Amino acid sequence: MAIKAASRKSRRRRNEHRRKILYALAAAGLFVAMIASGILFVTLRPMTLRIAVAFSSEDARIVEAIARVLTRERSSVRLSVTVVDQGQAQELLSRGGADLATVRSDVMSADLLSIAVLRKSALFLWTAHIPGQKPSRATEWKNLVGSRIALLNGTSADLALLNVVLSSEGVPPNKVEIVPVGSMDAMAGDKSFNFFATMGAIKSKAVAEIFRSFSRLREAPNFLGLETAEAIVLRQPTIEAAEIPKSAFGSNPALPPEVLSVVAVSDLVVAGKALSEQAAAAFSRELFAHRQMILREIPDTATIEKPSTEKDAAIPAHPGVAAYIDGTERTFLERYGDYFWGGILVLSALGSFGAGLRAFLYPDEQENVSSLRDRVLDLAAKVRDSADEDMVQIENEIDHIVRETLDKYDHGVIEEGALTALGIAIEQFRSAAASRNFNKRRSVTKRTS
Repeated sequence: MAIKAASRKSRRRRNEHRRKILYALAAAGLFVAMIASGILFVTLRPMTLRIAVAFSSEDARIVEAIARVLTRERSSVRLSVTVVDQGQAQELLSRGGADLATVRSDVMSADLLSIAVLRKSALFLWTAHIPGQKPSRATEWKNLVGSRIALLNGTSADLALLNVVLSSEGVPPNKVEIVPVGSMDAMAGDKSFNFFATMGAIKSKAVAEIFRSFSRLREAPNFLGLETAEAIVLRQPTIEAAEIPKSAFGSNPALPPEVLSVVAVSDLVVAGKALSEQAAAAFSRELFAHRQMILREIPDTATIEKPSTEKDAAIPAHPGVAAYIDGTERTFLERYGDYFWGGILVLSALGSFGAGLRAFLYPDEQENVSSLRDRVLDLAAKVRDSADEDMVQIENEIDHIVRETLDKYDHGVIEEGALTALGIAIEQFRSAAASRNFNKRRSVTKRTS
């Protein structure tokens, strides 16, 4: 009876302990829910990437259209546009002042990675009628030596590319005078210019308007096709060879009158290696998902194409963009599965550490429980031959062992495994006591009969 009473009392204490544990678990669950809500808020909040772009350039118009569409469509990625001076976007990116930048392929640093191709621009050269000479459509590069070339709205990068073309066609750049001009009227109206050059997007209506305006103001341009375009590409892989179809810029007269070989460069969105694969892939995904909307905002200016993901590409694509394009992006579990398994291992290790720490902090208690268990087994062996007057003392000792063990268990001093082992020992004692009582009654029955 004493054992049952002690067991009931211990059960009440365990229930009380369980309620405390439940309250603690509820508080922990609330805390975890708050943390999860915070993580979801941060995860679902739109990612903002800083992009640097040159002031008053076609790239600026394209990037502003991209930023506008992504904001309007509530995209998961937004752009914060930073406008800088010509040629400073790449520098700002290298200093960490931007996540992305717009750069021309022929002047970009070798350590940058391609995110997207905004447009392709070609270098066009043409001549006008030279007084005293019979007009001809023939491309005579030798006439360029000693001449003045008008470069319409040219930049330093345009000038460098023009010098590359001149050298490739056998015209020493130091034998010509290249003069930047800011308008078509100034270029066509100055009769000292008989050679002209400009950079423009291949599919742009603005380029076609340049040649039509020149035809009205002066005469139909005589385009100079490049015979060495492929050789230029071999020497500088970031430059491309392209062909302009006949009548691409007008049909009356035909502009050009025949297929025209030119060199072209790509205007790119680039990033450094510091940009994460997830951020690069997310931006690419949103950019190409909204591509048609963006192109409607700026017709005949941009093309917005995916970069080459070939391993030997002249301009390598960012690994995150390449994974998106090739369909090899890692899923959430693939990216963070190692962390989950690591967390499970850490929790398991913490549990083992906690058990070891408890054994270290309470070594006497662990040994005491073992000795109590051994004592119960000794009593189980002794009870079979004990007299009736000794049984009362043995039962009282068993009650004391049960009460002491349950108290230690309630206070978390001993493990459940030790309690189970003690329970087996007590069952052994009860079996021995029951066997003793049965044998005693049987003996008494035999004597009375």
